[in-house]
Amino acid sequence: MAKWSLVPLALLATLAVPLQAAPEAVSVHSGWGAFRDGVRCYAIAQAEPSPFSRERQPFASVIVSPGEPRLTLRLSRTLARDAVVTLDVGNKRFRLAGGGDSAWTRDAAGHAAVLAAIRSRDTMTVGARDAKGRFFRDAYKLAGAPTAMDAAIIACRP
Repeated sequence: MAKWSLVPLALLATLAVPLQAAPEAVSVHSGWGAFRDGVRCYAIAQAEPSPFSRERQPFASVIVSPGEPRLTLRLSRTLARDAVVTLDVGNKRFRLAGGGDSAWTRDAAGHAAVLAAIRSRDTMTVGARDAKGRFFRDAYKLAGAPTAMDAAIIACRP
């Protein structure tokens, strides 16, 4: 993967959260960026390139404040109505909730387990069936994720 610049991550940041204030870049770590958007702070990264067709650029966003930290994924394809969405982080597998072009951790216990796995593994992959019945996967490198999440947490400390 080529060295990431702040510009693509800033563009992703504008898509990751509802419009409030313009995102303020906090830092970039191995392809993961930390941003502050008013009172909300988060880490975000684009999925790895893929040779397969995509409907949109996928990204992962870990919102760290306010409230309970949570993972949200924008998927490369629109989900089938009855799609089962799975997230593999290293050798751990999680079932996510999802709909349309997004997937997310289901509850506080799921959030905590997924974020702990992200902090201790090198890669994660989300997979499901799209609206045309085709299986797809979006893959992420996690090298900079823990540091970006920590930078986002620090950025939102009172």
